[in-house]
Amino acid sequence: MGYINLADKTINAKLVYYGVGLGGKTTSLQAIHEVLCPRNEVKLVSINTDQDATLLFDFLPLNLGSVEGFKIRIQGFTVPGQPKYRVMRKYVLSGADAVVFVIDSQASRLEENLKSLEDLKANLVANSLSPDTIPLVLQYNKRDLPDLVPIEELDEKFKWRDIPAFPTIATEGEGVFEAFVEATRLLVEAKILQYGLGKGTVDPEEVAQGAARKLFQIKETRKAPAQADSPTFDRVTLSVPEEAAASVLGGGPGSRGEAFSPITPKDLLEKSGSCSLAEAEEESAPEEDPEELPVLEDLIEEGEEAGEESPASGKPAPEGEGESEQLLGQVVQTNVELAELYAELAEYKNLLERKNNELVEISQTISHDLKKPLTALKTVISLLKQGYLGELSEQQADAVQNAYEASQYMEELIEDILDSTRLDHDGMTLKVEEVDMTLLVGEILRRLKYHLTETNVAVRVEPLPAVRCDPWAMTKVFTNLIGNAVNYRDPTRGPFIHVSAREDEEGFTFLVEDNGIGIPEEDQDKVFRKFERGSNTGGINGTGLGLYIVRELVRKHGGDVTFTSKKGEGTTFQVYLPREPLIPEEEE
Repeated sequence: MGYINLADKTINAKLVYYGVGLGGKTTSLQAIHEVLCPRNEVKLVSINTDQDATLLFDFLPLNLGSVEGFKIRIQGFTVPGQPKYRVMRKYVLSGADAVVFVIDSQASRLEENLKSLEDLKANLVANSLSPDTIPLVLQYNKRDLPDLVPIEELDEKFKWRDIPAFPTIATEGEGVFEAFVEATRLLVEAKILQYGLGKGTVDPEEVAQGAARKLFQIKETRKAPAQADSPTFDRVTLSVPEEAAASVLGGGPGSRGEAFSPITPKDLLEKSGSCSLAEAEEESAPEEDPEELPVLEDLIEEGEEAGEESPASGKPAPEGEGESEQLLGQVVQTNVELAELYAELAEYKNLLERKNNELVEISQTISHDLKKPLTALKTVISLLKQGYLGELSEQQADAVQNAYEASQYMEELIEDILDSTRLDHDGMTLKVEEVDMTLLVGEILRRLKYHLTETNVAVRVEPLPAVRCDPWAMTKVFTNLIGNAVNYRDPTRGPFIHVSAREDEEGFTFLVEDNGIGIPEEDQDKVFRKFERGSNTGGINGTGLGLYIVRELVRKHGGDVTFTSKKGEGTTFQVYLPREPLIPEEEE
């Protein structure tokens, strides 16, 4: 990682937790996650090994704010500590910008820790990173257990250069966040110097110290019941965004709220024998016997049997080891790249959602504000139309009538925009009760009485059943369907509307039939979309939102809307409602 994106002015940084197996690396990263994301706003992404015994890495994207317009993002990784996963450690360490070396403080594991340190140095060199300059922090973990190596002795054995060290108890979160903040401080300072941000106007050390202070402030804020606004510090703005980089890696991003299974190197190899995820997903041939395929554990054992020397040491790999390690390395690298790419995708997705929410809020505010002057305008026009402000000439009466119809259309448009935005963003909760649909449709016809009289539309309503539904929603549904039947009537013949229903064991189907202009066949696939209308509706007022609202409201009940139509003959809408509305859990 460790790269700069000039297009969106983002600096991406990689923090790796390194150390022996079961030393506390993953627990440390999880403790940091609990502090910064107490409501699990940002989920940890994991790629598991074949037996789910060791995490390949945990993934924690954080937005550290901006310096001179450049955002700094950090992603936290862990590496598997067991000796057989040495190839994975090398690849995960690639591109690291800072390292937290986690040491198991028990005396019985001292030699393992020392070997892990040498392994770290060798892998840094193998990845063209300097062990003497890379930002590095030590964690002396498990200080609550017996048989501990004294801090002074640990300092003597592990501080080969001036390195900050923190005694920690990862299982209780003690000292872990402090070590993380120090690693972040060193990382921020190094990135500012690396890319020359500020052009001499920014003191990297001061900015890094400010970042550390603000991280501690975020920790305190997360303890409070209410979430505070993101703090600011001179040219640095520190925040932990309300992002949800869902637990993914096995199928790519999908619909909102969908979870994904982690994909393992073994999965990739068993699916296609290829290191390409795309090729693995596209493979349609039957799977071979897994025992005959090179799986993760086999590759590791082959490497171990071929020789003890680590490829990170710079020594030539023994015969037979290079190919298996290269294959395993490619698998690991592919998974790491997928995680990084998904992080970028998640960030852009969250940005789009925030912008979309802003647009929704703006549209709702504007709609509410427009209703006030529109109501006043309609009142004046209505007074003129009814002659309360004086007798009108025929020409004036026509003009007033046109103004009245235009204001009514504007009112319908505003209402439809408000309803559609609420439906899009789950801001509409259904209130289900027993509703006599005959009475509901009768009330709709009473409201439309003058419109029906003016247009000479004949309406026939069969006895309708009582159903459990939201009365407001069903009023909206049938008002739209009956109103459309009136608006899109055929002027060449006597218009009629027939409302009826049928029921079965599962639920009820309501039919609204008319003999209007119909919907052209080429338009039938799109009429439920926003702002879409039939190509034969020119000159007829309509918002293009009515049928969209109808379908969404019916689907909120667990039902659906379909129709049959023929241009020039008419349309019949079928509204299906289950006997008991299947309302999503979050609305109950």
